[in-house]
Amino acid sequence: MKTNDERRETDRESLSMWFRSWRYFFWILALILLVVFFYAEENFRGRWSWNHYQRELKARGEPVDGSAFVPPPVADSENFAMTPLLAPLFEFIPGTQHWRDTNALTRAQSVVTNYNAAASSLQSHARARSNSWVGPRTDLIAWQRALAGARDRNKARTQSEGPIADGSTSPRRSAVEENGTTSQAGGTNLTFQEAATRLLAELSESDSAIQQLRADSRRSYSRFNIRYNEENPAGILLPHLAVLNHFSHILQLRSSAELALGQTLEAFDDVYLMLYLAEANRTEPFLISQLVRLSELQLALQPIAEGMRAWSEPQLRTLQERLGRFDFCADVQRALQAERVFFAGGVIEFLRRSPGKFDALTGPGAENDLPAMLWTIAPGGWFDFEKLAYNRLFEQYITPGIDLARRQISPARAHQADNDITTLLTKPASALFFHHRWFSRILIPSVSRAFRRTALVQTGVDLAVTACALERYRRVHGGFPETLDALIPQFLSKLPTDIINGQPLHYKRTEDGQYLLYSIGWNETDDGGEVPPRKGNPGQLEENGDWVWRPELKPPEPK
Repeated sequence: MKTNDERRETDRESLSMWFRSWRYFFWILALILLVVFFYAEENFRGRWSWNHYQRELKARGEPVDGSAFVPPPVADSENFAMTPLLAPLFEFIPGTQHWRDTNALTRAQSVVTNYNAAASSLQSHARARSNSWVGPRTDLIAWQRALAGARDRNKARTQSEGPIADGSTSPRRSAVEENGTTSQAGGTNLTFQEAATRLLAELSESDSAIQQLRADSRRSYSRFNIRYNEENPAGILLPHLAVLNHFSHILQLRSSAELALGQTLEAFDDVYLMLYLAEANRTEPFLISQLVRLSELQLALQPIAEGMRAWSEPQLRTLQERLGRFDFCADVQRALQAERVFFAGGVIEFLRRSPGKFDALTGPGAENDLPAMLWTIAPGGWFDFEKLAYNRLFEQYITPGIDLARRQISPARAHQADNDITTLLTKPASALFFHHRWFSRILIPSVSRAFRRTALVQTGVDLAVTACALERYRRVHGGFPETLDALIPQFLSKLPTDIINGQPLHYKRTEDGQYLLYSIGWNETDDGGEVPPRKGNPGQLEENGDWVWRPELKPPEPK
């Protein structure tokens, strides 16, 4: 039996054990409260910072909601995008992006059966440049042979693989496979005119589709029914971009063949449709849409240059006026703003709601496991900090890249922005995560590439406008002027300036009675109108040498 002292000692030990056990409870409770406080504080701070920044944007008159960049719906009867060939591209099963007609895209890109195969076979033949935008006159003979050869190969593939005369089971081979040349249909000693005639016959499959597009291009609007309300903006389908670009390639080839045959009216109609296609998706809030437009416009410059001496005075005036309405600087600037609000903001919000879908943005891989895991447990306010950091980087480095007031794009500023962004964002993923710049590394677009393409093509447009005016002057006065000032005001309302430095474009008459017209180009150096030789990298042509327009294109070199 315990004594009183022993009982008191036992009671003290029990009380001490009780306090020790509850101490751990209080530690755990304090830790839980600390975590709750941390999440609450970070959520509040992130939300407050983001809302404060949005108020700043509104005070400056800038849109803060992605819906501000979405073009309004238009009536189908007034909408070019609802032309029969293009409308099925956006006919999805409700609530999805699954096509009702699964062959719609293939059909729209196959209006000329063998075109893609022929184009692929010619890609390895890099052409020298007559100027910075177009090559020599289109080699219609090479194109006709490529299309005929592709047709023969396609025909051979579709033949039966059953037994043939010699008892073998190998497929029959075409003339191309037998002797390395085209069949008789391809021709071996064609003139340009003969090749043009046969080429147009090969391309005649596209006639009905192009006629339909031309008829519907007279509609008042062009607004593709893109699913702008898609939960993940990065998953929005844009199938029409490839289709419009494909038709631009076909129209370029058609118009070159028509010019070779003296069919100037038909060539003009095709070129004008090319210019319309380059405008058809102008209002879309995607940088990729604008980059495709730049490619389409550059395609149109080839036949415009080839037909410079053939276009009639009214056609030259029309081309000059139509080209003068393109303002890619403003369009790309708006697309970049939409990229900031609609695309990047939408993607960050999507992954806030669905943190388990990070692979949809970054792609699967071990290097992404850490940030994906961290984003699953990160405070919601950190997504707001990410949006804020992205917008601040955009404002500091990308938005100033295009000076709309002066209509200039600075290569030096673009290069510096690229370098600064690379320095800031080339860090381990975990470091970017804790500094709230992880999304910026994934979503910030390439500054130099976008601005260089914009400057190059807008300069091509400006020089083509000036070239039309110069050709009109030559027809009236029998020669080109001493200076561009002579074009004002009869042939040109005002002279475009060099988009690179804001100075007058360089112009001089040459000894052969022609002229040289050029911009100092992306290297910001006057190289005397020199175009660097092509060495396989298209970007090299854009970065080095001057951006030059010459009035007459050289014929293709004989093969």
